[in-house]
Amino acid sequence: MRVNNISNISFQRRLNRREDKKVNKLHPQVQKLLEHNGDNILIVHDPCLPAAKNKDTGIGYLFSKEGLKYLKDMKTLLGITAVEVHPQGEYYIGGSRRFCCPYSATALSLGSHLIPPAELTKSEYGKLLTADEVQSIISSNTASNKDTILNWENILPSDSQNEKILKKAHERFKSLPDNAGIKQDYKSFIASNNDWLEPISIYEELLKKYQKALKHWNILDQNLYNPDYSNPQKETRLKEILTQNADDIDFYKFKEYLADKFLTKSKEALNNIGLRLTGDQLIGFSEAEVFAYPKAFMKGKTIGWDLPALDYDTILNPDSSAAKLLKRKTELFAKRYDGSIRFDVAWAYLQPAIEDTKTQDIEHRQLNTDALLKMIEDTVKKVRGDKFNPNHLLYEFEADSKDFPLDSTNWRFVNNRVKVYSMQYMDSTWGYTEGFERGQKFAPETVIGGLGNQDVLPLKRFVQFKDTDISKLSKEESINLLWETFGGDKNQLYKEKNYNFYVDRYKEICIKRKAQIEILSKKYNIPAETLYSNPAELAKAKAAEAFAGKNTMFYFMDVLGRAQVFDADRLNSYENYRYRITPNYMDEYTKALADGFGINMFDIYEKRFKQTGLDKKYPQIFKQIQKFKEIIMEPEVQKKSPVKKYVLIAGGVLLIAGLGIAAFISNKKQPVKNKPAEI
Repeated sequence: MRVNNISNISFQRRLNRREDKKVNKLHPQVQKLLEHNGDNILIVHDPCLPAAKNKDTGIGYLFSKEGLKYLKDMKTLLGITAVEVHPQGEYYIGGSRRFCCPYSATALSLGSHLIPPAELTKSEYGKLLTADEVQSIISSNTASNKDTILNWENILPSDSQNEKILKKAHERFKSLPDNAGIKQDYKSFIASNNDWLEPISIYEELLKKYQKALKHWNILDQNLYNPDYSNPQKETRLKEILTQNADDIDFYKFKEYLADKFLTKSKEALNNIGLRLTGDQLIGFSEAEVFAYPKAFMKGKTIGWDLPALDYDTILNPDSSAAKLLKRKTELFAKRYDGSIRFDVAWAYLQPAIEDTKTQDIEHRQLNTDALLKMIEDTVKKVRGDKFNPNHLLYEFEADSKDFPLDSTNWRFVNNRVKVYSMQYMDSTWGYTEGFERGQKFAPETVIGGLGNQDVLPLKRFVQFKDTDISKLSKEESINLLWETFGGDKNQLYKEKNYNFYVDRYKEICIKRKAQIEILSKKYNIPAETLYSNPAELAKAKAAEAFAGKNTMFYFMDVLGRAQVFDADRLNSYENYRYRITPNYMDEYTKALADGFGINMFDIYEKRFKQTGLDKKYPQIFKQIQKFKEIIMEPEVQKKSPVKKYVLIAGGVLLIAGLGIAAFISNKKQPVKNKPAEI
């Protein structure tokens, strides 16, 4: 690795091409011996992917050269088999804090942030944009923190430069001949998706008119798609909107077409480097979808997070609006992604917590879980046919055991289905493979575990946790401690409800951390004192345990050894969900390895081999693991080379007239070359 103009800085070196090839062969061999025969998933928020500085619009793209290079590097370093992205619907910048969360996005439509503008300059897409127009988006990305924080303001708003340029692309698209390939493809897309495209595009036009939430619209406009609302003006009003706003509605559909097109291209590009694309099917729906399918939802009810509740009274009736909408959402996800589907907030299919928006009362509704999950699975099977794999449906139960109705008769229906858990809630019977086997009798192949995702504390922050008796602190001291622990917007902690919530969470982490150290100390034969006193050693032990099951997930922030909280929950601020992967991610990753907080796959393999006795059974493979661990932990140091003097003596002789000696001295800095370890 070369670090120009910096001396005496040590990072870990990178694998060369020969070593890359050996590693890519070693990963599946080792994973097979460890009986890790399921998914090894890297979770990443795709807008955070790297972008070259001269191409940076403010976000990254899954389909870009830089994005694919990063994922290919992660495949080599981590042995991943799939990439999981957060929901890719339409994002909204919310409130004064400008928070932009993918879990508050649309469930059916995709976001225009999936469209890489530079691709639209190509003949394949009718040369819809010029290079100068693309450059104008890049040039308008002027935020002071643009290198580290996503600049959604340059991409999402209707007056953003990205939207302005996409409108130009749409104008050129309309002028293409009807027999142009891209136009024929567009017509086919519309024919297959207009059932949701049209009502949602109409919602977008009415939202521009009212500039207010749906409940503030006039009664007719609120109920244009409500079959129970009888008004002879409904059809006339719909035709009026479609006619008067024809160009804007077509622009909306055009963007949806391109987003879908590039998502497909991204999936194909990932397949070409040996990875599958996993989708995250968010539990919620947007207000646009409530407008389009009002009969599918319970009135005045949410499932938390201000997300509308499907009509659980009718959802098992296959002809109900609720069932049809759930199946349509699932169908779209099954088509868009070829890897697994993660079902967000899976307990809402088991025993949803339905909250009354007026009284805040919560009802825990018992469902026929098996029937509901079969409806979902049959929908996926219908789309994927012979490629359907029930193990590629991942139901998220990302919380503590006390949050789930373990005594519910419905719980048995998820036993043989693959379930997602975070190790942050790990205790003797929960949050890791062996604990689940003992406590819940879950078979190892039905569990996908990992250090966590966006919902929990980053690994680095968790292992550096300060175990303090918070009850002995003053209010201000405890607020400071909570903020240091959980990140986000400190001001939100002055709200009593939030303060009490995080005090309880802090105390819970104190208990969980202690339990985990005891488990990891015994399992990996590491003194508990070492794990208490050395956060890096605790991080490595937890990483090894994350790979103890049949399936594993790693969050991209943990891989890079970052302590930033991606999702601060009730404390979310502008920066949350915006942390970027910079183009020099390899420098960051190797520095994190040196500090002991980056995910070192070969250290994980070494610990797992020792713990399972495979080091003795397969000594040659174990030797390879140790060699690669040494290679990526081998420092690459910038040092000054000895000063070289070049002396030029003018004229060859010293003249009395005063001809002197001109000496030119230059210092050159060269990286120390590393001799690759023999494999």
